[in-house]
Amino acid sequence: MIGMSVLYVEYIKDLLTSTLTLRPDTIKVLEKTILNIPFDEIVIDFSGVRSMSFEFAKEYLSIKNKSNKAISEVNLPLDLRPMIDKALESM
Repeated sequence: MIGMSVLYVEYIKDLLTSTLTLRPDTIKVLEKTILNIPFDEIVIDFSGVRSMSFEFAKEYLSIKNKSNKAISEVNLPLDLRPMIDKALESM
């Protein structure tokens, strides 16, 4: 029998907003979504996201790195990729 992997997709715009900034509740929401859901593979869909602060990108990547889950990003707008790269470089 072939084992099947279960994948969880979260639309970050629906979870937070289309303007991703670091607010007091943001960390709790990200941790709850990434660390506490019972799936080993998570896809974070950035469809509809218009902007992202450096602080948000850094915190998102920090939480992602704390997790032992396979987390990938899809539909990340091209103009936001440099913010993720800059946050990665600073870690």
